[in-house]
Amino acid sequence: MAYCTNPVVGYLLRHSYGQGGTVSVPGREPAGPAASLHVKGRFPAGVQDVLDRLVEVYADWAPSPSGPPLEWCFLVGGPGNGKSEALRDLAGALQVELPLRSSGQPVPRTVPPTWPLQGAVVVPGLDISFVNDASVPRQDAHGDRRTGSLFLDLRDGVQHLFNAASALVMFANVNRGILVEECRVLDNLASAEPPTLAAAAIIRWLADPRATLGESSVRVQTTVPLTAASPYYGQLAVRVTDHGVTRDIIVHAVFLDTLSLLEPTPGHDGRSVDFSTSPPIPAPYEPLGGLSDDAEPRSGTIAGGITGQIADTARWDGAGCRENGSGSLCEAYESCPFAQNARWLREQQLRERFLDALRAAELAGGRRLTYRDLLGHLGLAFIGTPAQSWLTDEHPCRWVERTVRDARNGNAQSVAELASHRIYANLFPITDAAAWPKRRPLTEPRAYRVVASTMRAVHDAPRVRAFEQAFNLIDPARDTDSWGGLRATILDIVEAMDVSPPANEIQGLEGWNDAASSEIERQLDAVVPGEVIAELGRGREASGRAQLLRKWRAVLLLRQAGLALGWLPYKTVIQSWLSEHQAALGSRPSGDLRLGLNNLVLPSHAELNLAPFRPRTMELGSSLPANCVAVSLLERDLRLELVADGDTLSAELRLAAVQGGTAETVAKLPIDLRIAREALLNVDGPSGSFTEIGEAAFARIERARAALVSGRYLASARLLFSDAAGQAWEIVPQASGASPFRLQSRSGGRR
Repeated sequence: MAYCTNPVVGYLLRHSYGQGGTVSVPGREPAGPAASLHVKGRFPAGVQDVLDRLVEVYADWAPSPSGPPLEWCFLVGGPGNGKSEALRDLAGALQVELPLRSSGQPVPRTVPPTWPLQGAVVVPGLDISFVNDASVPRQDAHGDRRTGSLFLDLRDGVQHLFNAASALVMFANVNRGILVEECRVLDNLASAEPPTLAAAAIIRWLADPRATLGESSVRVQTTVPLTAASPYYGQLAVRVTDHGVTRDIIVHAVFLDTLSLLEPTPGHDGRSVDFSTSPPIPAPYEPLGGLSDDAEPRSGTIAGGITGQIADTARWDGAGCRENGSGSLCEAYESCPFAQNARWLREQQLRERFLDALRAAELAGGRRLTYRDLLGHLGLAFIGTPAQSWLTDEHPCRWVERTVRDARNGNAQSVAELASHRIYANLFPITDAAAWPKRRPLTEPRAYRVVASTMRAVHDAPRVRAFEQAFNLIDPARDTDSWGGLRATILDIVEAMDVSPPANEIQGLEGWNDAASSEIERQLDAVVPGEVIAELGRGREASGRAQLLRKWRAVLLLRQAGLALGWLPYKTVIQSWLSEHQAALGSRPSGDLRLGLNNLVLPSHAELNLAPFRPRTMELGSSLPANCVAVSLLERDLRLELVADGDTLSAELRLAAVQGGTAETVAKLPIDLRIAREALLNVDGPSGSFTEIGEAAFARIERARAALVSGRYLASARLLFSDAAGQAWEIVPQASGASPFRLQSRSGGRR
């Protein structure tokens, strides 16, 4: 047997957070040896459909003086959503090569570089221009907000149709932040020329496709509106033939960041947008509505497909972990955390629960995983936080070879280092370092050195801060639920680890999957109990080290069992959110989540008194404190509804609809894991307390209440105030007399 270097491990290191690698997105497979490492996922909803549509339209283009509208395409989203690869795929289908990004250099802004003087000629009579990165400014854009670079591109694109004999098609990657800046520029727009107005209309529509289009001499019309169930694709028609141009413009816009990569892609058979009709029809978003224990599996999602590809046997013990000459399996395989993590994720049930954890992190973090986030977390899950030597000249597999040899020679520190790179240790960072007692590091190669260094480096984890907090929130080791009695059993296993190894005992748990265990845990249990026993009786400092070692082993075991068996903190809250989100998208009745939110925001009283000028928008009883101004609201005038929009769920506070009218929304409260948790704690009535005050749930609910005492509704609300003696008065209108108002005591007296 021999030790091997698996190229997949190097690939994961290059694509982990902070290592400068590109994101894992769909696209053409590279040629040569890199092809075996390529991870090919599906595009977000709508991208492939639009690519196929445009290839069909332009592949057999024939010049003519007039004809159907020119079809332009804009890919909109934040960084890491796969816009560049999608545009490159489209360009390749049209025989135009977009350059790859060079290390340390930005991509060329446009293709061809001669734009806007001329586009690239694909076939006679048809020019194409690609805005490869709209965030790179044009040299002729002014910095005083008089012109924006994307605006100039679009203006020149429309102007080309007025001046040139050939048709022009424009494709662009657009970051949402750029659209915000471009819209600010348009506030200073003075020209009434058709190209200028058309460019401005396109930018404003891309920034807010659901806004009402303003009047203009250039007619624009939303032909495919964005809806709550299909927020990923929209279409705009720009009528410029009224101004002497031979063809109008159809704008396809795909919004790549509106849906979760961990939920099914809308549509069937790989089709999300039906272009067989005019206008096309986007398929509705239909999420799973739960976790893998009570819903369909996530392996068929975009994230599930990428995870399965990386963990595939052919990349590990089928090839990558075998010696080229003899074909023998790597000697470190059984003790290699990378290979054993891949083994974990090859098992269907374990992979589903891992994907559930990623979906739960989206809810806890209040944001969706982009392709870059997804591959960053997959890199962390498989190989963990990079060791310092990996970032210089040591391949991670060589680090494993060296560490495994030391571990087999009885080096406890090496065993602990291998364990610290297991999937359950990689996924959940420990961000509350203050909760871990600080002990002086040791010089001997013992397991405690790894524990101490881990606690000191908790804030160095290379991941987005929102997700660092999210994974910390759903860490099974931080859960206080009993897990049906299982959690106490696991803690008992740790307490008895000097009698029976936890790695053996945990395999006896009901539903345990052998792929969640490895030789690493058995080696860990061979060294940690002895180190704990050796520390006891050697003084206070040594006893503290023993306590910390035992706590660390308990954390690892709870994480291992929680991830393998599907026990996550707030699991019922997560399931409730997913179920309510699915119900709201399908316009089905709400459940406990809506009831709890209603009790939080609108307690079930006939009258609700709010004091807007207090430090918080306090809810008051019938007796007002002295020198207080309050607004009295009637419950019958208000209602709370859950509204889903793509992958978001919000509670909308609405005024009761007047006869023949529609309900007006006065406040909108986005529902994340913290708000959902508060709501479920208040299902049986207002609890009168908040558990997440430090996490701003209370403040967000207060802002929703504050919105009730502002706007149009305030004109019809009852205004109360109390004097220094605490007597409550009401200001009421009167039909006659010198004053339009009078004061009336709440006890019935007048003034």
